[in-house]
Amino acid sequence: MPLESLLPILVYFLTGIVLRRSGMASGSEAAFLFRFILYVTLPALVFQTISGTTLTRDFILLPVTGLAINLVCLSAAIAYARAARLSTRATGVLVLGAAITNGVFIFTFVLMGLGPEALAEAILVDLGNAVFVATIAYSAAAYFGSSQRASVAASLFRMLRSPLFIALAIALICALGEIKPPVLVTHVLSPLAAVTMPLTIVALGISFSNVTLRDPMPIRAVLLRMPLGLAVGLFFVWLFGFTGATATIVLIVGASPIGFSSVTLASVARLDTEQAVAALSISVAVGLASTTLLLWAGQRWL
Repeated sequence: MPLESLLPILVYFLTGIVLRRSGMASGSEAAFLFRFILYVTLPALVFQTISGTTLTRDFILLPVTGLAINLVCLSAAIAYARAARLSTRATGVLVLGAAITNGVFIFTFVLMGLGPEALAEAILVDLGNAVFVATIAYSAAAYFGSSQRASVAASLFRMLRSPLFIALAIALICALGEIKPPVLVTHVLSPLAAVTMPLTIVALGISFSNVTLRDPMPIRAVLLRMPLGLAVGLFFVWLFGFTGATATIVLIVGASPIGFSSVTLASVARLDTEQAVAALSISVAVGLASTTLLLWAGQRWL
């Protein structure tokens, strides 16, 4: 993969670090950016991506697989947290980190290594992750982030009112009904959707300047997300009989780093954002090597 494709990510991240080191930004600015992303730019990105996707019967297994991988990792994280008797806030960070995959991270790898057609399949797999983030992950963040644990009904109601869920629901209606959004809507949402990744990485850079590993929780989140996700991906490749580029994509998505949305949700739910950023940073560093290796192995053997 060409180094220049990773250069923007590095520049945005270093920009956030410089802003923090120079005193121009602090944790409060990073928290504001995370909230702006969750309530404004991420819903715009989800709507643009999903409303423009052609959902055919042949591809229905791909988002189902993406959603299933997240659910298995979520269940494993909850089981571990209960066995280890983690605090409510620590459990929330662990669950969000382990369960949310980083589709945006792997898109560049897939496009450069497998081509545009494979990228379309990767987006469909990530559709399951988008549904998961807007529903189950959002509810989990609200549940574990409350000073007093909210009921399932209260968490569900809060999720239904979220801009992210509303955007997802409208986008699915457009995709299933083959409804093309008005041009004016596209013109308004496109710039907002485009800044999601730069803003997220800048916010991560602002937060990263103060990251410390106070306990092994971030490492545990990475282990529950990446090796376990790869194992689950292998299972679904065998179960559904995926081959070739499709099998490679499922494995790469299964073993992808922790999703940026985990930090956004942790910040909004007032969980330990510092540890969430630490887990994300470790997973991205590992993912640069592991994703490249999986892509090479898939091209060679699948």
